[in-house]
Amino acid sequence: MESGVLGKKVFFLYPPPVLTEVIDALTRQEFEVYLARDHGKLRRLLSTLPEAILFVDIDEELDEVGWLSYVANLRRDLPGLGIGVITLNENAELRRKYLMDLQVQCGFVILNIGASRTAEILSMTLEANEARGRRKFVRALCPPGMGLFAVDLGGATLRGELTDLSSAGMAAKPDDDTSLRVGTLLKDISLSIKGNRLLVSGVVVAKRSEESEGKDVHVVMFTPDSLDEARREKLKAVISKVNQLSMDAALERA
Repeated sequence: MESGVLGKKVFFLYPPPVLTEVIDALTRQEFEVYLARDHGKLRRLLSTLPEAILFVDIDEELDEVGWLSYVANLRRDLPGLGIGVITLNENAELRRKYLMDLQVQCGFVILNIGASRTAEILSMTLEANEARGRRKFVRALCPPGMGLFAVDLGGATLRGELTDLSSAGMAAKPDDDTSLRVGTLLKDISLSIKGNRLLVSGVVVAKRSEESEGKDVHVVMFTPDSLDEARREKLKAVISKVNQLSMDAALERA
């Protein structure tokens, strides 16, 4: 697969509370955002994600020398990694060290300019670094038991599990051997993902067979009129939560 076609994972290392609103805004724009709070484990994980983007809060955890060394080592060992700095410190000399000496590609962002302006700068930076790739929607893989669905089908309730989810649609596997025709309209599908409940409607647009279980996985695209802006934003937040849980597990293993 062509490099970057599925977009890039965006990490915020030691994100301060003032970034919460900014990160939520980036998630709503369909950037695949993750939070990390262990620079050692993240460093090991990044070696498996050579084209990720990392924003480092240099006000936390390490001192100035420690962060300069950390970023310098990343620049040397992972040349495909995009790095940016976030800080509350308006220090011109520090800015010069990161931008001129270390040549970080994703900027030196001062956080005291307000959430709206910070989100705008970070969004433009991510766009410039092709963080979305050609992907329009962030996708979350759902481990067994993570996401469930139920829908009325001719008077009977069809239940099953989600295998993945985006704000545009889902892939779902019924509990039984039910196989739906492509084009089937599913009205008022009840989704339950990590305690979050949503009601959507959708159309089966494709299906694939899982020979190991003898069941079909159905690809369902949500109908636009079943998702108002509030529901869509809730769905994006749930997707981000599922992805973060998977990333947390990956960081623990790193």
